[in-house]
Amino acid sequence: MPELPEVESIKRILNDCLVGKKIGGIKFFYTGMLGGFSADDFAGQVRGRQILEIRRRGKYLHFCLDRDKILEVHLRMTGAFYFFPEGRPVDKYIRAIFFLKGGGELHFRDIRKFGTFRLWDREILDELNKRRLGPDPLENTCDFRLFMGILKRKPKSRLKAFLLDQKNLAGMGNIYTDEALFRAGLSPMCRVGALGTSDQVNLWQAIGDVLREGIEYGGVSVSSFENPYGHRGDFQDRLKVYRREKEPCPRCGHEICRRVIAGRGTYFCPACQLDRKVSGYN
Repeated sequence: MPELPEVESIKRILNDCLVGKKIGGIKFFYTGMLGGFSADDFAGQVRGRQILEIRRRGKYLHFCLDRDKILEVHLRMTGAFYFFPEGRPVDKYIRAIFFLKGGGELHFRDIRKFGTFRLWDREILDELNKRRLGPDPLENTCDFRLFMGILKRKPKSRLKAFLLDQKNLAGMGNIYTDEALFRAGLSPMCRVGALGTSDQVNLWQAIGDVLREGIEYGGVSVSSFENPYGHRGDFQDRLKVYRREKEPCPRCGHEICRRVIAGRGTYFCPACQLDRKVSGYN
């Protein structure tokens, strides 16, 4: 599933390709992602609207259209956008094509069919996001003081589950959570309430560093991820623990292990990622 860095990379490219263009029409090859809308109703609500900006909120892409309408897209596991200055033949996994006035097409491809499209009025979506999503760790309004406050609300949560919960921080997923915990030297099974101040600082720094580095290298392409130009990311070459089971830890040399934690395959070094102990939480 594309996580924050992959979605951020997509957002930046789409802003270069789409801002200022108008949607001439949409052709749907699959409508299951429309949340009950018919293809005609959905296309009718966006046809003729200008794309003002593409934003990102956690793992969500927001196509900000004129008249305060927002098309929200969640790519889920295999969703991807591809931009073409001219038309291209479609394969069996293309689920929708946006035709842009003046030329150009935006193709939505989704092998697993888990991606979702939703249309919102701006004010309604803003209120919804306050309830369903925590702060974005790369936003200027999200700082260490805010992060400490979130940690204090979930002392019994284990770190892996805490970071995967989008109501705590928006955008973290399995890959970047494992990598951030490794950089911070903390076990994914450690309780939030067991963290000392230095642990909290290290974790906050690690989260920011791994996300920014992921963006710098175009995201992770361990499976199907490609950006809208059809290019793969390079950050998989810099992963320290994810999918490196039985390889030597790059920090201490101990064998990296894999366990299912919080319902997800989790990679970590049991020797140098410490599980802090505190009475009542372990």
